Amino acid sequence: MGNGRVKAGMRKVSIGADHGGFGLKSVLIRRLKKEGYYGVDRGTFSRQPCDYPVFAARVAKDVSSGMVGQGILLCKSGGGMAIAANKFPGVRAVVCQTAASARHAREHNDANILVLGASGLSSERAVAILREWLKTPFAGGRHARRIRQISRIEHDTMKKRK
Repeated sequence: MGNGRVKAGMRKVSIGADHGGFGLKSVLIRRLKKEGYYGVDRGTFSRQPCDYPVFAARVAKDVSSGMVGQGILLCKSGGGMAIAANKFPGVRAVVCQTAASARHAREHNDANILVLGASGLSSERAVAILREWLKTPFAGGRHARRIRQISRIEHDTMKKRK
């Protein structure tokens, strides 16, 4: 999927992993293609130990800038990737361990980055979580009000840093 050509109608999703999520990343890239998405692979490209914040930043920057609408991050636990990704404006990265948590993250939180902890996660379960996350729309309504509140907190915090 890294040849740079996107078929008409395919939506782009940025995906990145550290060495702990490297093996599962290729499984999810193949699934993305089957679901009509183009996976923008942001690395890592081997099982060599590496630093997860580098890859979290690449994917989060893609989402924050609007280059892609969604992202996927993988590491052993998911926690570090989520922490790093959520430092970027407009990013709502959520660690999901079940299809139900993925549905909730999309419906209620309008999560735009799915984070998976690859340690102990089977390919089948990861695909089920991904599929649920991709197909679930944001519910809006009272949840939209809460997302606006989060955006205001983010905006106010950024203003104070300047």
